[in-house]
Amino acid sequence: MSVVLQLSLRVGYGAVFAVAALACLGSVTRGLTVEDRATRYGLVAVLVTAGLWAVTHLGVLYAPTQSLKTAWYTAGLVVGLGTVFAWLYFCSAYTDRTYHRERPYRYAGLGLYTGIVAIKLTNPLHGQYFTAEMVASPFPHLAIQHGPIHWIATGLAYMLAAIGIFMLYEAFVESGYETRSLAALVGLTGLPVALDLLAYESTALIDIIYAPLGVAVFAVGVLFVTRDRFLAVQMTGSIPEPVLFLDDDDRIKEYNHAAGDLFTGLGSTGGHVTAALPLDSVPAGQEILELDREGARYYLVNESSFSTAQSAISRMLVFVDVTELERRRRELERHNDHLEDLSAGIRHELLNSLQVVDGQVSAAGSALDAGDVAQARQTLQTVSRQTGEMVTIVDGLTTLTQYGQSVDGLEPVALDEVVEHAWNEVESSRLVVHAETDTVVEADRIRLHELFVGLLDFLAHNDATEVRVERRSDGFCVVTDWTPSMEAESELFEYEGALPDTNTGLVLPKVRTLAGVQGWTVDLNHTESAARLVVADAVVHETGEASAANAEETTTADHSHPG
Repeated sequence: MSVVLQLSLRVGYGAVFAVAALACLGSVTRGLTVEDRATRYGLVAVLVTAGLWAVTHLGVLYAPTQSLKTAWYTAGLVVGLGTVFAWLYFCSAYTDRTYHRERPYRYAGLGLYTGIVAIKLTNPLHGQYFTAEMVASPFPHLAIQHGPIHWIATGLAYMLAAIGIFMLYEAFVESGYETRSLAALVGLTGLPVALDLLAYESTALIDIIYAPLGVAVFAVGVLFVTRDRFLAVQMTGSIPEPVLFLDDDDRIKEYNHAAGDLFTGLGSTGGHVTAALPLDSVPAGQEILELDREGARYYLVNESSFSTAQSAISRMLVFVDVTELERRRRELERHNDHLEDLSAGIRHELLNSLQVVDGQVSAAGSALDAGDVAQARQTLQTVSRQTGEMVTIVDGLTTLTQYGQSVDGLEPVALDEVVEHAWNEVESSRLVVHAETDTVVEADRIRLHELFVGLLDFLAHNDATEVRVERRSDGFCVVTDWTPSMEAESELFEYEGALPDTNTGLVLPKVRTLAGVQGWTVDLNHTESAARLVVADAVVHETGEASAANAEETTTADHSHPG
């Protein structure tokens, strides 16, 4: 082999390990920016030991005498073994394990390291670790013949390094992030093992340990190429909730699989968060986000800002599914509002009734003083009727309290059957009720029954003569020839409404409440001659008995009161 080629190979090998040394030692500054202290200690220790290990390779290649080359090689064995234990410390800290903090493991590691180093340093005495000699091919270098103790120590070192690699791979798999780039870097860390085996089995490479090259690739990769993902996996890798990381400009730097599944428009990183998410701005602190995901889902958005020199990431958004809690909170809020309305209704109606009773009792006393017993008796009968109406108020409010809680589960209910049963409880011979027979509504049967009892009683009391219950695509409507007065219209659904009649003043608020607890809304439309009470947001469909042939025809059942 020519002198020029030998020189080129020697320079080439030296350049490779010089680059590895510079990459490792030059990355220490960036490694010091890692936020987690234990991870920082472990990573910096890996960089320093691997960098020094690469420097010892330069000593082996370029030292002028065999004794100096052997000394450099022995130093490399000591520092290289330290790299293995630094790697384990780093892997344990990064994956949030506790091995690096537990004294039994630390003492065991220190004892193992000290014992192996002692064997390496005393090799000149026993010669069982390695022997060395100078060879001329492919260029003059120190050739090592490994002894049995070397293979035992090397096998143990490979096993320990593999444990660290397993810890990292397990963390990557369970992280919920796209971690193929990080996994590839870890894989490259172990790739020099193949070069070591190739150098041992052939003359294509000189027999020198190539592990510092893998560590250099890993250091440059995690600290300069995939630094954002490296940080994101460590911070939130074990969190199953959707997580987004933003930079100072609120652009998405990283997100996990859960966030990608929740927000399908995320795509690649780099876009502004408000363009990818249904947010007008990035929340400061916490707020509730409502999303339509086969029904309303509620997420508590937790925003956390931080400053780190390790990465461009400066904000983190965590989305916690609080649908059940938010539904309960809204139900409690609705129920509290309902109770406040009830309280106002009770106060309003009872005050009116008490005022009437007080006036009538005073009038009865005046009549008795004047000797008009008949007038006094008639006035006291009015008091009795008013007292009965007070009982009616209490009964109605008791019904509202009993059925004013939201319903968890609805069942298919035949609309015409409920209407008929409700109509049988109403005292009226003038009102005629028609209800479609082929309509099923998903409802709570008792609450729907109470809704129609109150509504039909209200219409009968207000001189309506005809009622039609018709199916709609999103519910049903009640069409009647009763129309409200313009003065009362704005307060019909309020517990302190404008209807002065005690028997009917609470009915429409009751109807609204019984509909609302089933997830429905109620609205009133009317003309001069008719009114339509529209119940929307309900699930309705035709019964199985209705054939396709008469599906377009409306079949009605006419009910007239037995009275």
